[in-house]
Amino acid sequence: MANDLQQLALIEKTLHLNYLRDFRVEQCQLFLQHKCTQHRPFSCFYWHFQNQRRRRPFRRLDGTFSYDPDFYCNNYDEQSGICPNGDDCPLLHRNANDTEKRYHLRYYKTGLCTHESDAKGHCLKSGPHCSYAHGATDLRQPILDSREMQNNDLALERLARLCISLENERALNDDPKWSDSHYVLANYKTEPCKRPPRLCRQGYACPQYHNPRDRRRNPSIFKYKSTPCPHVKQNDEWIDPTVCESGDGCKY
Repeated sequence: MANDLQQLALIEKTLHLNYLRDFRVEQCQLFLQHKCTQHRPFSCFYWHFQNQRRRRPFRRLDGTFSYDPDFYCNNYDEQSGICPNGDDCPLLHRNANDTEKRYHLRYYKTGLCTHESDAKGHCLKSGPHCSYAHGATDLRQPILDSREMQNNDLALERLARLCISLENERALNDDPKWSDSHYVLANYKTEPCKRPPRLCRQGYACPQYHNPRDRRRNPSIFKYKSTPCPHVKQNDEWIDPTVCESGDGCKY
């Protein structure tokens, strides 16, 4: 891994290298001291909870990636952030915001973002951490593994997947319903995602929920306070809402 990082330092821009190498790889020390100001909304460069952690990708001596940039592990627990195969798992972990895929050597900044930039050049949707390029000077060349170099069809297939994911994000962005604040307040995370399990490219940014912990009760149907339920939020951690005996009828 050390040799691969040294090679990256020679070909990557400093900002790109920092994200490829360090983004969400280490836990935030300020968060552990309850001092991080980027926790809500979560915009910290480092991870706060285990399921936000990202493994640093690298190429092995044989030229293959330490974990595949396209195929997800079925054993990874999205809530706990734990895989029985640990960091040596050769497949993607669908962590929060899908950062293992988005910031992989194969895909990070290799396609133009579908969202506009603000005055500082930051993405209007994802902020300074956007994994897509904002302008031609922000683009980088994808790093291929040895199998792609030997198989042109595989390289074309992965390029097609990147294009499809960009089109999916563009379609979501262009949907006028999600530009209506009233619609968002009434419907965000109230319906299950209709995509096949583990195939949604939106990850935690998806406006539909993927599991009970991600679900939000429709406020037009259920009446509840904004105060956290004491059974579901313990100290600073949210646990599975199904532990609340009141269920959807809970007043919190």
